[in-house]
Amino acid sequence: MSIVASLVLAAAGCGARSAETRQPNMIVTAWIAGPDSFNPLTAVGSAARMVNELIYTPLLAIGPDLLPRPQTSLAYRIDITDGGKRYLLHLRRNARWSDGAPLTSKDVVFSLLLGNNPNVLESSASDFKLMTSVRAIDRYTVEIRLSSPSPPFLENALGETLPLPEHILHRYPPGSEDEAKFVNADADFAQNPVISGPWRIVRSVRDSYTILGRNPRYWGPKTKLDEVAFRVYPQQDSLYAAVDAGEVDVTDIAPNLWRIHNRLRGDHKFITWPWNVTFLLLPNYHDASIAWAHDPRVKQAMMYAIDRDFIKAGIMSGQADILNGPLPSFSPHYDSRVRTYRYDPARARAILDAAGWKLQGNIRVKDGHELRFTLKTGGATDAVASNIAELIQANLRAVGMDCTLENEELQTFFEDLHNSRFQVALRGIILPAYPDDYRSYDSQQTRAAGGYNIGFYANPQVDRAIEAARSAPSMAVARRELDRYQELAAVDLPVIYLYSIRLGAVVPSNLAGYDLDPLAPAALPMGLQFWHRVNPPAAGKRSRK
Repeated sequence: MSIVASLVLAAAGCGARSAETRQPNMIVTAWIAGPDSFNPLTAVGSAARMVNELIYTPLLAIGPDLLPRPQTSLAYRIDITDGGKRYLLHLRRNARWSDGAPLTSKDVVFSLLLGNNPNVLESSASDFKLMTSVRAIDRYTVEIRLSSPSPPFLENALGETLPLPEHILHRYPPGSEDEAKFVNADADFAQNPVISGPWRIVRSVRDSYTILGRNPRYWGPKTKLDEVAFRVYPQQDSLYAAVDAGEVDVTDIAPNLWRIHNRLRGDHKFITWPWNVTFLLLPNYHDASIAWAHDPRVKQAMMYAIDRDFIKAGIMSGQADILNGPLPSFSPHYDSRVRTYRYDPARARAILDAAGWKLQGNIRVKDGHELRFTLKTGGATDAVASNIAELIQANLRAVGMDCTLENEELQTFFEDLHNSRFQVALRGIILPAYPDDYRSYDSQQTRAAGGYNIGFYANPQVDRAIEAARSAPSMAVARRELDRYQELAAVDLPVIYLYSIRLGAVVPSNLAGYDLDPLAPAALPMGLQFWHRVNPPAAGKRSRK
């Protein structure tokens, strides 16, 4: 879409929401898909995850350095004893829910058990696989016991938990199927939640905007801004137009527009930082029509056939790193010995020939089966995804693989992805603070088991390496097993690895207090609790170049 067309769309979308989302001491941000639920256990999209992290108090906050941040955590201290198998959580005594009820150990125990329920839509059961018991010692102390030590448990299990109000959501035993059905279907709480974080929902109009205001009952430091608004725009390119038109203060910028960000009207600055997100092609191993996905040679040929150098330098304007295995190269846990794949179509053709896939016309065939599939993306909303998918399509056709594109609106794409309705999907995965792919690729972690192995990948060797790394008795052993997992994954290829990304966003030049967080659930700077303007403009005025 051209910039001119985007400006027209942005202006048309302004309408009645403009006045409500442009108030004094307010920052307006934007994205291309709004929140679908304000219940962390039923929310699917990245926008919902971001808002939920603002309206709830995390049990254990993780900072941009990927380490615990006690000052914004409900558990201000965690004692780990018994060789790493006993966790004692000390909770703040002044935390309250927005309805006035105290937030206590009863809520934490309930939330941990509910999050461990595999029948909840967004279950964290895989993170709690080693948890054998959780109980309240007293009103503000919780004890958790594990069957074995678990290096990822602190950051990934406790760090992913947003306690929910037991007095609102408890209808049945938290581990039961009946409770999961109740929580999954509770539309009232999903849209009108009882919350505990620094922000509260002032108003939310689905697919239009969400306004957050200061929560007067929040136990910790008060927000420096009165309100933050999140607007929804139809496409990635229209976010740029919205900033240029003066409707939006903060948004991510699509890579195809990074080179011209300095043309934006208004007083802005461009920021960039590494995102702990990998982009990849995920096969659905349960789909019999793409049985070729079980042959690592075909996937290795795809790695050689796709011009990831052009994705990095051309489509992503250099703000990406080529990915050869499960971890990005900036990760402190990255194994530099993993197998690498350079763009080499001739080698891709040779591998396919050796694997028995012979070219018949423009398509490769083996045992009567053609090497073709449908690639599902969120490209109807995301121009970058559409561009990358078109490049992949052309690259694969050049070696005899037929790829049909199915570009969907982002929300539809997330729903289809969540329910495994795809043959191959172009997706991004937000990696946890501590590397652990158990719930994404372990054969036991399908959705039915509470995990996110939505592609139904299975490899016993990979299972053993992942499970050994997450239950290692020491960090040295964990690192050794994590290296082994990376090396296995780079050969067997649970997915076709593409790239890790650096985020790019524009913010007002006088905005301060934000975090450049590698774990951000949406492509925006984080730490909104502490955002503030230095020398803010007078009400109703906007600086222009």
